[in-house]
Amino acid sequence: MAKKEERRDASCERECDDKKQEKFNGHNHDCGCHGEKDNCNCGDNCDCQKEEKHECHCGHHEHNGKAQEYLAMAQQIQADFENFRRRALDEIKQSKLAGQASVIEVFLPCLDTFKEAKKSISDEAVLAGVEMIENKINEALTTLGVEKIASIGEVYNPHLHNVIAVMSDPSKPDDVILEEYQAGYTFNGKVIRVAAVIANKC
Repeated sequence: MAKKEERRDASCERECDDKKQEKFNGHNHDCGCHGEKDNCNCGDNCDCQKEEKHECHCGHHEHNGKAQEYLAMAQQIQADFENFRRRALDEIKQSKLAGQASVIEVFLPCLDTFKEAKKSISDEAVLAGVEMIENKINEALTTLGVEKIASIGEVYNPHLHNVIAVMSDPSKPDDVILEEYQAGYTFNGKVIRVAAVIANKC
């Protein structure tokens, strides 16, 4: 492409030089200056004394400028489209996550029911069956990015835990969580429900 542009430029220059030469040949230079301005003694009407101004009408320069303009326009359109595509994909992803989080939040109370139900089951076989169902549900939630917030034995964290009561256990330091009343969960690293806990206060 570069060689092609160079050939066009050279052709344009030759055309311009030919026009200058034609103009010189059409003037009677008796002084022998051969078109050299500094050596011409033909007088004020001699074209050698005038500033040579040649306007190129070959169209090459205009075509080259238009090509650059169209190229810049195409590049801008492509950049705008890429930005739009990224924004659209991000919005779709965020909408999908928001929909999943809404369903999970509604589903979490069902897990709380398992905890209460197990307290009233005395039959070992039935209890094992209930625990198996509970584990399957927890595994499914884990594949979606849901994780249970660690509570018992952990130090109280206001971003993860909600203290609903306190107890005193001198054998343990302050603010250590002694019991979990309601489990808390995160979804893709974001807290969707804090854990309701009982903390130690000596």
